[in-house]
Amino acid sequence: MNEKLKQASFDSFIARTGTETALSAALEFVRTYETRETGILFYGPPGNGKSHLAASIHHELNRQGFVCLFLDVPQLIEMAKGTFKNDSKIAITDIVSGAVSCDLLTLDELGAGSITEFEYKDILFPILNGRQGKITNFTSNLDLERLENWLLRDKQGKIVDEDGRLFDRILGCTDIYENTATSKRREDAIKRMSGG
Repeated sequence: MNEKLKQASFDSFIARTGTETALSAALEFVRTYETRETGILFYGPPGNGKSHLAASIHHELNRQGFVCLFLDVPQLIEMAKGTFKNDSKIAITDIVSGAVSCDLLTLDELGAGSITEFEYKDILFPILNGRQGKITNFTSNLDLERLENWLLRDKQGKIVDEDGRLFDRILGCTDIYENTATSKRREDAIKRMSGG
């Protein structure tokens, strides 16, 4: 989790046009966490607060004593690849086991980069398959059609999930919310450019 997300909270979230549904869903998620059967998938354009809301959920439930793990998917994949180095003190099974065993797992930036057969078979599928019956939250910049395609093929176009098992598991275990707000980062950059 980057430094900004470590500081994320509902109090520091700036509600803007397009964030209303996602913010309401995030607050309701925390309020009903102990009786929930589904996680959340927030999707929408970059920079509009999806990760902030997911991190706010994570921090609030951590404070309440739940074991929560927040993983950036590209970093998760790099960490898993690092287990193959001779000096690695952890195995890929340790990473998968930790992700499966926590109370709440958040996979941030699902759909960033491209998926490989290794990432599908050795990381994402074992985690999501192992978490069936547990709550997992996701964020993605990809709409549902693009996310399904991202999970289906690697960057060379080779099919890695012919039956769509990962996408099916994600759909089956989440309530899905589109955050339609524009990028807060872009808005802030424009303000800085104009001296505001």
